[in-house]
Amino acid sequence: MPVHSQKRGNVKMKINQIANVLNSAFFPEATGTGEGDEEIIKDDLSNVVSVGTRVTSSSTFGNMMNGYLKTIYDKVGETIYTDEGYTSGSFDLSVTDAEYGSILEKVRVEAPEFDENKMWTFTEGGGSTHEEMFGYHPLDVTAKYFNSRTTFRTKPYTITETQFRSAFTSREAVIRFIAAIEQRVLSKRNLAINILNHKAVTALIAEKLKTGNNVYDVLAEYVAETGDNTVTVNNWRTSERFLVFANTFIRTIADLMNEPTALYNEEDYISQTTDGQRRFYLISDFSRALESWVYRTSYNEEYNKLAGYKTIAYWQSVGNSKTSANFSARSSINAIPPSEGEAPTTGEDTRRVISRDNIIGVIFNKWAAVVNAERIETGVQPNNFDKWSNYVHMFAAGYFVDTGENAVVFVIGDGSDGE
Repeated sequence: MPVHSQKRGNVKMKINQIANVLNSAFFPEATGTGEGDEEIIKDDLSNVVSVGTRVTSSSTFGNMMNGYLKTIYDKVGETIYTDEGYTSGSFDLSVTDAEYGSILEKVRVEAPEFDENKMWTFTEGGGSTHEEMFGYHPLDVTAKYFNSRTTFRTKPYTITETQFRSAFTSREAVIRFIAAIEQRVLSKRNLAINILNHKAVTALIAEKLKTGNNVYDVLAEYVAETGDNTVTVNNWRTSERFLVFANTFIRTIADLMNEPTALYNEEDYISQTTDGQRRFYLISDFSRALESWVYRTSYNEEYNKLAGYKTIAYWQSVGNSKTSANFSARSSINAIPPSEGEAPTTGEDTRRVISRDNIIGVIFNKWAAVVNAERIETGVQPNNFDKWSNYVHMFAAGYFVDTGENAVVFVIGDGSDGE
């Protein structure tokens, strides 16, 4: 996978050319056109998805920011302020509209701790000190910069006017044929874009599995709660009792993520994921089992049904088997998390590979997986001498995951997470 850099200001924007890996790995994974058995290809996501560079007010770079972190890194296309205030109580990834910026900046401000209200201190020497009243008290500010771009284009193809005229009986027929060509080409391009969205979510799941935080084995929770050992990774689809429990358990986690806590991200940052911020996906086998065994028997579905989820068919691969439903492949990931960095140019590649099956769902804040500055363009070059035109379709975007945002993963069984 060719990687190029463009330097702007103090930072290089990394350009990831992914046409080869799209053709050889990602596209076959997503369409079931690969060779071999159901085992899915190991995806190196370091050259597709970025986890960002963290800069704080206490870092060397941060000290130049005069307390409040605000320096232009490259040309910052968009700044996201991730806090929207606390309140108690196919992948739809957030796409920024920064058309000209190459880097996404995310800024967080940590609120100060509480202190005694000294206006009620009526003793000698009481009240606020001179330092408290007139001293400089900068807030703790953290910024992350995401500076990679993933890009590809279709191979050029030719539409010839003269030959089409001789092959069809009317202008309308020619137009319909050209429209059919364009539809086919654009459908493949759009499928590639959808595949990259899958890679972003796969990267987020891999990062959570890497740390082991907020990964919930729903089957283990069920056994611990009920003592019922008859439900296994092979028969859970037909256990109404398990599915009712799983439905309740996942709803409870979603409710807890709605509260301001530091429990569901990797940076111990007090954050919440409200209904409007939530991205919630269930693999189809699990969501259809809920519909068949739990929701169909409910007279008050609104009190029982998981709210706001979308059903997806697979995480990384649809599998290759034409004689099975490929659940093992579709519910699995096999990937190198972006935080492991790029492959070494020499020597052994010792980066950790995360392999896990029976992943049934994920909930995350919309800013945990982001598509930045997506650009979809078409190039046309006419040849007026020979009466044909060459067409090419181009795509570029930054795919970013941030484990400092809330995210949880639901699995069934202990899986095979390993090196």
